[in-house]
Amino acid sequence: MTGSAKPEQATFLGGKVKYEEGEAGCCHSRPTRYCCIATAVLGCLVMVLGMVVLVAGQGLLEGAILKTMALSPGSDRLSSWLNPPVQAHLTTYSFHVTNPEAVMQGKKPIVKEVGPFTYKAVTVKDSVDKDTGKENLDFNEDGETLTYRPRKFYFFDRSQSVGDPDTTFITVPNIPLLTGFTKIRELGWSKGTAADMVKNTGLGTPFINVSFSGLLWGYNDELPCLSHTRPDECGAPEGEIDIFAEGSDDEWGDDEWKRKKRSAGRYKREAEEETEIDYKNADFESMQKPKAEYVDCKCEWGLFRDRNV
Repeated sequence: MTGSAKPEQATFLGGKVKYEEGEAGCCHSRPTRYCCIATAVLGCLVMVLGMVVLVAGQGLLEGAILKTMALSPGSDRLSSWLNPPVQAHLTTYSFHVTNPEAVMQGKKPIVKEVGPFTYKAVTVKDSVDKDTGKENLDFNEDGETLTYRPRKFYFFDRSQSVGDPDTTFITVPNIPLLTGFTKIRELGWSKGTAADMVKNTGLGTPFINVSFSGLLWGYNDELPCLSHTRPDECGAPEGEIDIFAEGSDDEWGDDEWKRKKRSAGRYKREAEEETEIDYKNADFESMQKPKAEYVDCKCEWGLFRDRNV
């Protein structure tokens, strides 16, 4: 005796019973019950894991990244940091003033962009001190930081430049002259004397015509060396008479004095012409250059002159 089936128990066709009264639900059998339990447990575990990742995941991720990025002694990461696989470059441009006379009369400057002139940049981070033989790369005791002395070398890359910077001349503001006027601006009663000294020393014009390489690495102008002591072997500056030179008991002859004069700063030019340099063990002290100094008894100044080494 079947009786009548409830609507939710009946099939669409024939009115037969789909399941008995006690078998309702998705977990009515043992296998499906185990499946439901396993799904619930797995869902709880995923939820707990998600909460852990949400709370501590950022710190764990940062720790893992820092561990792989650490510049530890002998590691591949340290090697790639000391010798980067990508060549660094210094790309330079300048503006050539085409109407300097009009600008000095108060008119608007007309400029023309010149460049690029590109230089390969080599940075040595583990250089060796010539006197002590100690490497200028120290891993600090805290185990987290290191100290190093970077040394930079720049070499002209003609393939990525528009021309030869030695033969490309540009008209630019006279930076040493403008700097001198800026420094004496706040002087009191001696301002006039200082202004005359600045104007009458060196090139003395608001605009100068100089090669591109000269602007960067050095050109002759006496003004930047105004506060420098002139080397003894150079004698008196042009236009001045050394009253102590005549009748001096100096044992040097004229020829020897001239040789001494020509040798002033020669070591620096020889360093510039050196093509094969042991970057790590080079004599950096003799290669260092200030922004302005006497070379061959003439003052030499450049915007980037002190950046090499």
